Amino acid sequence: MIKNKKISVVIPCKNEEKGIAAVIKNIPSYIDEIIVVDNGSTDRTGEVAKKAGARVIKEPRKMNGVGYGYAHITGIKNAKGDYVAALDGDDTYPAYQIKEIVEKMETEGIDFVSCNRLPLKNPKVISKTRQLGIFILNLEVLFLYGTRVKDILTGMWVMKKDVYNKLNLRMGDWNLSPEIKISAIFNKDVKFTEYHIDHFVRENEPSKQAIWKTGINHAFYILKRRFTNDSIIGSWIYCKLLNRKNFFCKYSPYAVRFAL
Repeated sequence: MIKNKKISVVIPCKNEEKGIAAVIKNIPSYIDEIIVVDNGSTDRTGEVAKKAGARVIKEPRKMNGVGYGYAHITGIKNAKGDYVAALDGDDTYPAYQIKEIVEKMETEGIDFVSCNRLPLKNPKVISKTRQLGIFILNLEVLFLYGTRVKDILTGMWVMKKDVYNKLNLRMGDWNLSPEIKISAIFNKDVKFTEYHIDHFVRENEPSKQAIWKTGINHAFYILKRRFTNDSIIGSWIYCKLLNRKNFFCKYSPYAVRFAL
């Protein structure tokens, strides 16, 4: 507990058998609940996580072959804490900073904190290619939304549990990462901020992302979302005139939307 508030940590995982025990071990004792969401692992990830003390939930769904977003959504829904912190299962994010983040949220009345990695304290922890991709996507958000974001792709964030129902999260793939931040930023009932964190090298095995493919997919998602879901006129054209019926036609009643 922190300031009498229960804290849950959600860790989406797929084939992280080699590193998940270390991730769980490094989570501070003041965390009340650790949830590992196993998204179709073919190794012993779930077994190792359970043995290390985590509550394991299986979430097999995938979107475009990826279930990262569904794993997060399922984890958040099942979390019992007043606050939910998201971490990756590769031990690259600082669980020890959750306390200072929650204390800041309690003091300042913040609902959602996106934990930005940039500027990096150790430039080697993220490749130049990934850093360039983050820069381009941050610039895209600035250009399309008029809002400066320092790290649109961070895999660590902390939110009040009751914020979840206001975000209308839909993306089951990697696009959950930009989706959750954009949804929080442009929500009239959510106070959003960013907080600079430490970041570490992924030690056990290479990332599961196809970097260029994922980056291009993020860019198209942000562009399409801006002129459909987040645009009153755009959504009318896309959903009514073109008669589309997908997640770009469903938005939160709490959302702040643009005319065009």
